[in-house]
Amino acid sequence: MGTKTLKTAVQAMNDIKNVLEMADVITNTSLTGEIRLMNRRLNSEKEDIVINTIVTSAEQVTEGYFNVNTHVPNLKNQPSGNPTATDSTQPNIVRMQEIGSTLMEVVDDYRGLDFTLHLDSGGEIVPDGKNWFYGFKVKYLYLRRDKN
Repeated sequence: MGTKTLKTAVQAMNDIKNVLEMADVITNTSLTGEIRLMNRRLNSEKEDIVINTIVTSAEQVTEGYFNVNTHVPNLKNQPSGNPTATDSTQPNIVRMQEIGSTLMEVVDDYRGLDFTLHLDSGGEIVPDGKNWFYGFKVKYLYLRRDKN
């Protein structure tokens, strides 16, 4: 019976995180927060990057899809055009785009030691309660090598 060298979704997320760290995304974008798996720190008011999984396969060619989301604090005291609005914040689209563009350049067609990354979407701005994030999808490919 052979030993399987399957990668888990957590290992794949760590691969993506390592790629971002090796590219020094935090310094290159002046990110105020951190790169994390699955969730931001509770009540974070910093700029954070969060990697989470959508789906992964367990085939010989392991294919997974992952979200890379850029969370940026809202701009405060912004006119909404609605005199009865109770929220005077707006998403900081310019900052989301700055960070997101760097992230997309780093992961698009990245070739690692035993995996590749491909940009699967150009990103979208998504509401998240009273805040927003800029997210895009990354396709992760890994060739499973079974040992005999």
